[in-house]
Amino acid sequence: MKEWWVQVGLLSVPLLAVYLHIPAPQLSPALRSWKSSGSFFTYKDLNIFYRDSSGAVGSSDVVVLLHGFPTSSYDWSKIWEGLTQRFHRVIALDFLGFGFSDKPRPHGYSIFEQATIVEGLLRHLGLRHQRINLLSHDYGDTVAQELLH
Repeated sequence: MKEWWVQVGLLSVPLLAVYLHIPAPQLSPALRSWKSSGSFFTYKDLNIFYRDSSGAVGSSDVVVLLHGFPTSSYDWSKIWEGLTQRFHRVIALDFLGFGFSDKPRPHGYSIFEQATIVEGLLRHLGLRHQRINLLSHDYGDTVAQELLH
């Protein structure tokens, strides 16, 4: 009789092969809508997903929304409409490695890089010298602190 670990190994190989060929699940209608209403910009050959909506007439305020871990910009979906009634522009992105943004492997992810990506998005949108409001939670709080620094 073979060692138990050989038997486990022999069973694991076909299971791993099947797992690697399982297609990604279909997006829900809400996520499909969220993605289709967004765009991508390029940061160092990586695609970063973001949403940018115009909102309140008469306001010049811009708010950038920074999501938590391990989620995405979709965190803000339930309050998006309310924010567009208050702010002139509402912007949210999926941090690198999250949501619809690229997930490079291997990659040395860092808070500093995430903050640099937010700055890159603001440059991309022509908002580099604009006063920006930040709304963040969880992981986004740490990125926001780096941006404030």
